[in-house]
Amino acid sequence: MKLNAFLLLLIGLLSLQSCGGDQTDSIAQLEAKVEENPTPEDADALIAMYREYIDSHPNDAEQNSKYLYRAAGLMFRLNRHNDASNLLKEAIKDYYKASQTANNAYLLATIQEEKLNNPVLATSVYQALDKAFPSFEEAAAVKAKLPADLPSIQTRIDTLAKGIFDLTTGRVNRRTANNFIESCDLYSLIVPEDPASPKLLHKAGEAARATRAFNSALDIYDRLYERYPDFEKAPQALFLMAFTLDNDLQRHDEAKVLYERFLEKYPDDDFADDTQFLLQNLGKTDEEIIQSFESQDASQ
Repeated sequence: MKLNAFLLLLIGLLSLQSCGGDQTDSIAQLEAKVEENPTPEDADALIAMYREYIDSHPNDAEQNSKYLYRAAGLMFRLNRHNDASNLLKEAIKDYYKASQTANNAYLLATIQEEKLNNPVLATSVYQALDKAFPSFEEAAAVKAKLPADLPSIQTRIDTLAKGIFDLTTGRVNRRTANNFIESCDLYSLIVPEDPASPKLLHKAGEAARATRAFNSALDIYDRLYERYPDFEKAPQALFLMAFTLDNDLQRHDEAKVLYERFLEKYPDDDFADDTQFLLQNLGKTDEEIIQSFESQDASQ
């Protein structure tokens, strides 16, 4: 019986390996075709194959990081530069320990500088890359991008923060706000172990909510909560995820799950009473909440 069980296990493992091998073989064949004669249709098909492999092999960090890099390269060739940037950020976030990470960050900076015409954000990535990977094969090229008198990234980020709102008109400077949020976000991605990283993420989340970039705020608070559970603002990040879903995006069912998780994990937190109140009045308008108070007063 033990031998039969072992044989079944072995057959299962070989089957999985064969499946992975079939996928990589098919990918390699299409890569060769795209390299020889690239068309948008074949490029999209290849990117879909990369995604299928990644979805079916979530723990293959090395290969997934490389496939996301190659997918970003295809997007680059198709002039879909924002898509390329998003793929590179995904690779850095999800597969940071892969050997490809520094290359992913370098290509990301290059796209920001040369294709998206955003030298501010490119410089932020170059500074983070210089700090996190000083022995990277392109380290000399990275340093050449950073003038000797360039302020520290913390100083640059603080300067960006001051320019988010026009003090005369009170309006949001969208480009400055985006550069601030993205600089904080990317620094924390590329230098995740720096004690400043969770603080910068928290500031980025605040700025995203203040400028009504609610989906960005959700992504940032989620990463802050998941990546830095011991950070002092982690409970607040969970609360703000729920509050953003509830108050700003009207996604009450999702908010309810997070409010309940908050109360379960942090029953003594300063936000616990607020969370209980919001949970009890989930989905109600201000008028409905006032009426419920009036009804309570009338019944006493």
